[in-house]
Amino acid sequence: MKIKFINTLKSAQMYVGASGISNKSYDELWDEFLVSPYWQELSQWAPFDCSFMKPSPIKDIQTLKKQLEIFQETDFEQIKKGLENISQILPKKDDDTLVVAFYIMDDSNLIVKEQQNGVLGTGVFGNIIININPLAKDYEKWIPYVMAHEYHHSVWGHNWYVLRGDSKGTLLEYMISEGQADAFAKSLYGDLEPKWLSKLSEEEEKLYWSKFIKILESTDKPEHYTYMFGDPSKGLPWCIGYYFGYEIVKSYLLNNPQISYTKLVDIEPCTVLSNSRFFQL
Repeated sequence: MKIKFINTLKSAQMYVGASGISNKSYDELWDEFLVSPYWQELSQWAPFDCSFMKPSPIKDIQTLKKQLEIFQETDFEQIKKGLENISQILPKKDDDTLVVAFYIMDDSNLIVKEQQNGVLGTGVFGNIIININPLAKDYEKWIPYVMAHEYHHSVWGHNWYVLRGDSKGTLLEYMISEGQADAFAKSLYGDLEPKWLSKLSEEEEKLYWSKFIKILESTDKPEHYTYMFGDPSKGLPWCIGYYFGYEIVKSYLLNNPQISYTKLVDIEPCTVLSNSRFFQL
């Protein structure tokens, strides 16, 4: 599979330079330098408008300058080799080029900086955006993990949307796809411990799972967001859906050690659940 990397470093530097002399707004300049040159290629396979996935403009120019000083020292050749190795471990049956773009992430996004190690991945129907905040602690360690996670989504989505055309769009499917992506990334970078997968007590697990079990077949997208990312007003902690997705997949693999990640991509989400410890929880 062919992989094309887009490093937006120079575009960000031009954005910074233009912000000091142009009469255009930050939004206009961001679109001119960092969105318009790349968006058509990144979103080329999207069946509907995905503008909400576009990287958001950074308006704190002084902080952005500090980020760019660190960002330019990032070893992207090593990162590229890492993704090429990942793609050999989990092949994607696709002749189209995979496009991966790297963007600076706004330092004011504290959830990403403090809870997600400064690295956030976004899948744009097969292609990938990796948003990075170089001011976050140990951010470089997490770039390969997030790439592996998002690459798995690209493989999973291609299989279920393109090759099989059999995606159900349920909460369970969403959870299992995220759980497989995290399990795959953890299999490669086991020394990293994502905060969104933090262990729950047995009592907490039973309490929260009792809420999930009622809506696993839901196809309501706003409801999916609430249950995946959490909502304190509904008694759901941060990223609880990611925790359950990962734990279900991990349990399934413990019960079925002969299953490879390549084969796992093709297994129905309901089969994964029914062969995990959560089926009778």
